[in-house]
Amino acid sequence: MRWALAALAMLLTPAVAPPQTATTQQIFDESFRRLQSYPVPPFAVWTATWHIRARPMGYYTGESSSVEVHRYAVRLSDGMENISDPSTNGKLPPATIEPEFLGPFAWTMRSSVHVAPAAAAGDEAMMQPDIAGLKTIASVVAVAKPSYTIGRGSQAVEIVNGRATYHLELRPKDEPHKHNLRDLWVDVETLDLLKAHFVGTYRPFPQAPVSPTDVTVYFRQVVGCWVVTHALWTYEDPPMSYQFDVQNDEIGLPATLPDWLFDTAAYREHEEAGEPDYLGVLLEQMRKAAKPVAGQNQV
Repeated sequence: MRWALAALAMLLTPAVAPPQTATTQQIFDESFRRLQSYPVPPFAVWTATWHIRARPMGYYTGESSSVEVHRYAVRLSDGMENISDPSTNGKLPPATIEPEFLGPFAWTMRSSVHVAPAAAAGDEAMMQPDIAGLKTIASVVAVAKPSYTIGRGSQAVEIVNGRATYHLELRPKDEPHKHNLRDLWVDVETLDLLKAHFVGTYRPFPQAPVSPTDVTVYFRQVVGCWVVTHALWTYEDPPMSYQFDVQNDEIGLPATLPDWLFDTAAYREHEEAGEPDYLGVLLEQMRKAAKPVAGQNQV
């Protein structure tokens, strides 16, 4: 079985840093236009390392921590995601198949791409950034009418991962639950979005209680795309409070993935047949392709 890992070529017009007189709204608009200029793959696979900290609420009695590693595949046309743990026997492991809520491509801004779907009727979980009105429609880049009052942070320029950034503070003009962005950090030189902070509600699985959540995400370029590589968020399930610190690693862009990976019933048939671990084999091929050749100079 062969897989073609497609590295998307990117032809971007270099961003021009705004003049000192640029308004915060102009910086905001140009940052999202920049975000929209990056290519969007049809499929993506990656691993994520979860650092989980649990702490009792109220009187402090100690805390515990754990680390989990999960594998993911997402089909961006409809946002369906396959989540599983590494296989221990080389066979297809059990998987959860559901719409993606927050992964590398949750901030993909295209009208034809569906990720981080809105909460279903009767579900108060809303773990997604307020970017619905900022998407590209056909070939036109549209920026929504201002839903926020945008101001500068306490410092004119702040450093994020070694880069100078404009810190924009966002205050919603109405519907704070819907307009949930609170802070953006925009690269002074390129106008790329490097860091974002928003609020919402979250549940780790369908039967869990819904909790307010505070989310911070970090971005960088990977295989030609602008993606979330690091995310932190909070969750409360009394009497415990949790913090999730998740690093997205080994991001790859297959040209195609089989439909059965994103269909619960079809996946179960392949699993019950004892077929090989599809994602495990694919990720291992990616690792081998990424290893430097002996004797080559490394950058």
